[in-house]
Amino acid sequence: MLNHFVIDVLITLSSDEREEFGIFLRSPFFNRGANRDRLLALTELLFKAHDRHKIDQLEKSVIFQHLFPGKQVVESKVDKLMSELKRQVQIFLTVQKYNAPEQEMQQMLDFSTELRQRGLVARYHQTIERIKKEVEVQPFETLQQYHFKHQLALEEHEMSAMVNKFKGDINLPNAIWNLDNYYLALKTELLNRLLLQRKVVVLSPEAMAVADEKWEVPSAHAQQNALNALIREIHLLLKESNPEVNRFFHLLQTLQQNESKFSPENIAAFYTYLRNFCSFLLDAGKLEFLPVLHEIQRDNLQRGYFYFDGKITPNACLSITQTAIGVGAVNWAKTFVESHKELIIDENETRDFFRLNYAFCLFAEQKFDEALEIIPFGSSYSLYHLFARRLELKIYYELDSELLSYKIDAFKMFISRAGNKVLSENIHELYVNFINFLRQLSLSTNSFDPVRSEKLTKRISEKKLVAERAWLLDKARELGSRKK
Repeated sequence: MLNHFVIDVLITLSSDEREEFGIFLRSPFFNRGANRDRLLALTELLFKAHDRHKIDQLEKSVIFQHLFPGKQVVESKVDKLMSELKRQVQIFLTVQKYNAPEQEMQQMLDFSTELRQRGLVARYHQTIERIKKEVEVQPFETLQQYHFKHQLALEEHEMSAMVNKFKGDINLPNAIWNLDNYYLALKTELLNRLLLQRKVVVLSPEAMAVADEKWEVPSAHAQQNALNALIREIHLLLKESNPEVNRFFHLLQTLQQNESKFSPENIAAFYTYLRNFCSFLLDAGKLEFLPVLHEIQRDNLQRGYFYFDGKITPNACLSITQTAIGVGAVNWAKTFVESHKELIIDENETRDFFRLNYAFCLFAEQKFDEALEIIPFGSSYSLYHLFARRLELKIYYELDSELLSYKIDAFKMFISRAGNKVLSENIHELYVNFINFLRQLSLSTNSFDPVRSEKLTKRISEKKLVAERAWLLDKARELGSRKK
């Protein structure tokens, strides 16, 4: 069997990278072994086999005969060449990453370390001053920039310590400040991701202990650094179980006012938090946030914040579709879903992600039977499966189907079993309340019941967490305004 590790890496190389890798293998500086020409021939053979979709059909004997024509097959020689090729591609990718234009500052800093260690003090200071000037004109605050400033301050300390004349602070306060700034930003950002994850899944006791840790970014760092200030604000909001509306708008305003200080990648990440906050507020009954979320999503789509290599995640696609439908922009939602049919990450052959999003659009158009026909129920994405089951129940309610009560019982059992293993406490409560209210609605679907309508409307409105709150409220109000 071939070493598939190196094959898995090689087939990810672009056409330009393939060409560069060939130059790399021909370089005697990197590839000094006696097998240089054979490694080139082996690489060419593997690329051709992959392009012809025959990479899995390659046998060691075939490779050996190609590289050692006329000699008796010794498969261990092929193994050795594959291992050597693996090492070469590993070095190539590492060197390529280090030599990228965005690594120029890091290269200069590493070079300054070499100058210091070689005793070239004057050249060292020239290089350090050049680096400082470059740092001053950097347009954005990023975690990478904080880390680089920490490295730079530490390097200056090393030089000061080497020529220490027992005067001054040898740059230690600056090194410590920059270390703290980077550490605070990085840890807070990681905690924020963990707190966000806790909103939707059940964490282990160890992870819960980390998430519940008391953590505060000192005001001095928050006041002097916009990135630390915004990460700190996000952290405080994520810690709250029911964040106030004005806190959300303060965070949105802070981001908008400081966008020029952040990289596009940072801005995209911050908007991810804002969109999630909107979702939390909507789940808590603040339906006035639907148009806010829709506008943010449309803005973020236009600016490309949802895309990874031109594609969009299934969860983002579902959220955008649901929100647009929620504000009545059904035609916009349908156009969005159709235009992203080929752009959903990890879509399968039966197009489950597309079908569910399109089914929501059909449901909004009251084409219930058509929607029911295309709902996918076998998705491996738990979120999609939950939404599919939810949509199915809503359709059966709208169709006044006799199967509704059985479907409610089955979904209740599913949620009960999943709740303790997969779903976070909040998500579990969302679905339990949805099921209970849908059952109560179903008991009155064949009667005009204004009293029950008023009671249900009040209960749904007052409940802290309810999935499909807007739809449930509409159905509850219908009980008091029509006879079926």
